[in-house]
Amino acid sequence: MTAHKKTKHHVRHVKHASTTNTNNHSLVKVVIQNDVGEWARPATGDKFFIDETPTFPSIVFEIKTDAPPPYQWKWIIAWDAQVSGLRESAKRGKKLKTFSETGSFASNDKAWTANLVNKIIGGKLSVEVTVGDTQFRRTIFILAKNPIKTDVIAFVASLPDTLGFDKVIDQESHYKNVINADNEPVVAGDAGYGLTQMTQPAPTYEQVWNWKENVKAGVRLYQDKQAKAKKLLAAHPYTDDQLLRETSGLWNGSKYYEWNPQTQAWERNGDVLCDPATSNIGWDMSNPINAGQTADQLHERDKKTYKKMKAGRDKDHVWTYSGVCYVDHLMGN
Repeated sequence: MTAHKKTKHHVRHVKHASTTNTNNHSLVKVVIQNDVGEWARPATGDKFFIDETPTFPSIVFEIKTDAPPPYQWKWIIAWDAQVSGLRESAKRGKKLKTFSETGSFASNDKAWTANLVNKIIGGKLSVEVTVGDTQFRRTIFILAKNPIKTDVIAFVASLPDTLGFDKVIDQESHYKNVINADNEPVVAGDAGYGLTQMTQPAPTYEQVWNWKENVKAGVRLYQDKQAKAKKLLAAHPYTDDQLLRETSGLWNGSKYYEWNPQTQAWERNGDVLCDPATSNIGWDMSNPINAGQTADQLHERDKKTYKKMKAGRDKDHVWTYSGVCYVDHLMGN
């Protein structure tokens, strides 16, 4: 990856304060009114991009005024997380959450180089300046570009205990952190975000937009699952491939292996039949309603309910999200 040097900006007599709100029950509703005041830069509605590395863009806000300082600055950035899936479309679905961050400071300068408390985040950024009774307001947009696949793989490899995590990222997002059609983060219907499709623990604003922070958050969870997998397998010898499969199964919610005392070997959980048309859906074949049917028959029975996710399951459509099927798809079984 290319190293980027940060430009030093000297700001005189500046005091900062910031707050964050990502609570679903008390969302900050950001309503941007028409921009006001005379600005030297940037233009209303300009778009700036977090690059592939990722580096926050250089954005200078500058007002035109003859009034003396101090100038009271305030900024707020907000982004509505709407469901995208992995499809390339600028049209998004249901809004799951609003992320926002805000800050304020006093300065003797008429210009400010945007620094959102050192976070790499995107969305609609509105900056206000108050000078006596005069107000200025400017609104721009911060979007993002996708990382280069080889950079993601190298970054994962630089972190400890990440055996197989590159495969997980490929499975979860095909190395996409944002949708290219609108340059906003990938959002799944189950509230999974970005490269790793993190759901629990819920990612922060920066973990959604900054692909490196997204990967680090995913790796921490993966490391926890790997530690659990090692404990589950510790009673008997196991290979790196078996550790990868058990870890990946736990990542998606279930154990992959059971020990067979007759064969003295780790064996795949045989009660699960997977739907080859999906990445992690299967059926418990010990359930009488599923018993005796093929994967094709069960797929035809249940496929129309998949789009409803867990809400689509009922007494007549008994399918499940399966870590075993997730691993089989991951490993090309």
